[in-house]
Amino acid sequence: MRFSRRTLLVMTLASAAAPHVPAQKLPAAKPVRIVVPYAPGGTTDILGRQVAARLAEMLGQPVLIENKPGGGGTIGGAYVAAAPADGLTLLLGGLELATAPSLVGQKAFVPTRDLAAVAPLSIGPLVLVVNSQKTSVASLRELVALAKSQPGGLTFASAGNGNVTHLFGEIFKRAAGVDLRHVPYRGAAPALTDLQGGQVTMMMAGTASVRQLVAAGTLRALAVTGKDAAGAGFPGVPTFAEAGLAMPDTDFGAWTALFAPQGTPKEAIAQLNQAVNAALAQPETRTSFANLGLAVEAGTAESLQANLASQTQVWSQLIAQASIKAD
Repeated sequence: MRFSRRTLLVMTLASAAAPHVPAQKLPAAKPVRIVVPYAPGGTTDILGRQVAARLAEMLGQPVLIENKPGGGGTIGGAYVAAAPADGLTLLLGGLELATAPSLVGQKAFVPTRDLAAVAPLSIGPLVLVVNSQKTSVASLRELVALAKSQPGGLTFASAGNGNVTHLFGEIFKRAAGVDLRHVPYRGAAPALTDLQGGQVTMMMAGTASVRQLVAAGTLRALAVTGKDAAGAGFPGVPTFAEAGLAMPDTDFGAWTALFAPQGTPKEAIAQLNQAVNAALAQPETRTSFANLGLAVEAGTAESLQANLASQTQVWSQLIAQASIKAD
């Protein structure tokens, strides 16, 4: 799913020469809607608004954001799946689409069956944060020790059941051998509000949504997922491996992508994919993604569809092995 630097350069030059993708397959008189299945203010919502602005330039028609939070992303996903298959209603989905069938059990909505892949967008790490005023721990090792001394006494917030922040929190529990209580919210923003207020102990959050809070000293970052701490934007904060906790499953990363209702014409999918990839090739897009702690993950609709199917299988096995339940 990754493009080479040479390919990105060619795409960048092409977009500079022809910045607008001809709107011949989509109904040009109507706006395109991107459904964000989480509350406003979180990383996914911020990313969605950036993508909408770039995509509008490429398509030459309005692209609007519509927030439909709840159900760990499945409410917004089911809404898009039931929308007219004309290419005008898109879903900004992520890892929750691969985990929902096993975790949330929404049998009426099956992402691999009901959604058509359009284009991948990004991939990025998560960071484990605690309230620096309410929690005295200064390292991952200290947090694990505290959790072991109070089985079931500490809580971790998430942006919703099945969300990447929930899954990685469960993986952390399993890797550290601790008993934590999961508290799901309808998006990252309300979860972080309660974390700042001390209602919950910790959260595995998107880097962009907590960077300013960590810089201000409100939250304390203890570890980041992945193999490269330097790219996460938290100087001095180790990866989980560097902090002494092996979490190989975190190499999956927190990815996002655009999907349409199943049955959307291939011509419309191709036009949208072309427009998205042209937008992702722009240097300004890569910069704005980097400011969110994300890397551009361009590619084809076919590779995205295959990736969703593969990750659905992998995560179903992980969920079963770890006995992860939706709260």
